[in-house]
Amino acid sequence: MRSDLRILLLPAILFASLIQQPLYGQLRMERPSSDFTELVDRAYGQDQELVNGMQYYNRNPRAMGHPYLLEGWVHQGSVRIRGKLYPDVWLRYDIEAQQVEVEYRTMSGADNQVILVLDRLDEFTIGDQQFKRIQLDGEREQIYQFIGDGRMILYIGWRKKLVPVSGDSRFIEEFSPPKRMYYLDLDGTVYPFSNKKSFVGLFPKEIQKDMRKLIKSNRLLIRTASVKELELFLMAANRLLEGFAG
Repeated sequence: MRSDLRILLLPAILFASLIQQPLYGQLRMERPSSDFTELVDRAYGQDQELVNGMQYYNRNPRAMGHPYLLEGWVHQGSVRIRGKLYPDVWLRYDIEAQQVEVEYRTMSGADNQVILVLDRLDEFTIGDQQFKRIQLDGEREQIYQFIGDGRMILYIGWRKKLVPVSGDSRFIEEFSPPKRMYYLDLDGTVYPFSNKKSFVGLFPKEIQKDMRKLIKSNRLLIRTASVKELELFLMAANRLLEGFAG
């Protein structure tokens, strides 16, 4: 009798198992486990294009000073990588190694720094200062700060060097003060210059005298002028150039 009963119940058991299996799978899809969610966040939570790069480490622990433009800490800005803009990121520009470092918060809540892959970097900003990777003067593509628009755009290449230092056992090297290399894009043609004389010589002779007066009236020292001073001067110089009909 028991054997006959088991035979009668077998179809019902099989039917119940077929219903339960997809239902269990549906429940798993609707309420994924916390472990699975954490794995997905770890794999895809950070934008891989932005944080893809070499892990930052201090290459010169016994060097005095720092290799960065501005101060040695991160500043708020933006980065464009392969055409995609990433606003509101924290970064700093190492002008000795010519690399850009981004600081971000990991999924675990720790701060981490990576060095961006230069070949993927289009441009970036630090505050209101603008930089881009371009090719000038027949050299390979490098990072330049750019100022102005219209008929005149000024490009600045920033550099620092490591030099030996003595007299302090804690340090074997120090970072030099920042050095600038200047280029002027004048009506689409790029010219290098290094001082007031070579800058004025880039313009038509008819306005060179007025350009010298403009530099003098602004008390502009090209080698040491601040970015803001250069911006204001270029605005005035552009107006002077626009007024020249030659």
